Amino acid sequence: MMKHLNKVDRPLLIDVPKHPELTKEQFISAYEKGIKVIDTRNKVEFAKGFIPNTLNIQGNNSFATWCGWLLNYQEQFILVAEDSQMEDLTRKLMRIGLDNIFGYISDVNATGIEPHTSDVISLEEFKTQIGKDNVQIVDVRGASEYEAGHVEGAENVFVGTLQDNLGKISKDKQVVIHCQAGDRSAIAYSILAKNGFKNVKNFSGGMKEWLAENGKTIGCNEASCTKA
Repeated sequence: MMKHLNKVDRPLLIDVPKHPELTKEQFISAYEKGIKVIDTRNKVEFAKGFIPNTLNIQGNNSFATWCGWLLNYQEQFILVAEDSQMEDLTRKLMRIGLDNIFGYISDVNATGIEPHTSDVISLEEFKTQIGKDNVQIVDVRGASEYEAGHVEGAENVFVGTLQDNLGKISKDKQVVIHCQAGDRSAIAYSILAKNGFKNVKNFSGGMKEWLAENGKTIGCNEASCTKA
C-alpha cells in the first residue's frame, strides 16, 4: 500500500487534522450505515464493555501497525478515544496514509447501545480446555513465534490475516484464543465477535503466563513438532 500511495497524487498534510467529536445522533447514523469503529481503549476496559461490531486496536505503540493490517485505506472509520489522544493517534495513522477518520467518540456508554463483554479466562480455566474434542485452541501469534514453541494441540492463525481465514475457525466448537500477552488476542476476539462467532474465550495471559507457570510447549521445524 505504501508503494501505491507514493506513486499517486495525494493532498499534502502540513498539520495534524482535527477531527470532530461525534454527537450521539451522528455516531448512531454512521454506525447503522456500517462505518467501521475502532475502539482504542485498553484491552481490559474494552473487555468490560464494548459496542458490538467494533474492533479493539489499542492506542499504544503498535496502533498504526495493526490498523495497517486491518483497515481498508479507502473506507472511513470512527475512533473510540479520549480527546487528549486524538492528535497522537491521528499522527500515527497519517504516517501510514490512513487519513479517512470520520470522527471520534469518547464514551461508549453515551451512545445508548447495549454493550457486549469479552469472555476472558484464567490460566486455570485455559488448562481445562486443552485436549478436548469439542474445543479449538487458536494461537494468533506469528508463524515464527508459533513454531518456536506453542501449546500442544493449538492451531496457528495469525491475527493480521484472521479476517481472511475465518473458515479455519470452528463455529461448532468452543474456540479459545491466545497470543503472547493478550494484546493480539484482544484484537482477534473483536474480529471474531464482529463476524458472528459466539463461542469464543480469550486466554489473555497468553504464552507469557503459560511459560511463567512452567507450561509445556511444542516446537516445530520443517519436518515435525517436538515437545519442549
